[in-house]
Amino acid sequence: MSRDSIQKIKQAELDAERIVREAQEKAKQMVADAERNGQALCASTEEETIASAKAVIVQLRERTDTMRERLDTEAKEEAEEMKRQASLRRKSAEKIVIRGLTSKCR
Repeated sequence: MSRDSIQKIKQAELDAERIVREAQEKAKQMVADAERNGQALCASTEEETIASAKAVIVQLRERTDTMRERLDTEAKEEAEEMKRQASLRRKSAEKIVIRGLTSKCR
């Protein structure tokens, strides 16, 4: 083999080693970047999920408060109606009792 051929082979080997080394470094950097980006994405997603859950909880509390107020109002109205009906029945019962007593006294 000629000296020139040997020199070219050695140079090609050195170039190949350099290319492999650069590729390995680039791969390590890509893995590190991917891990960093993945962690940042996880943290961001967690924060967004927590914020979203908090917003849902606030909405549910508001809806629950509104529903409770409506039910309280309905219950009070129903209780008032029951009192009114009871009062009317009591007056009717009093009249019946008084009539009965009056008829016995005559």
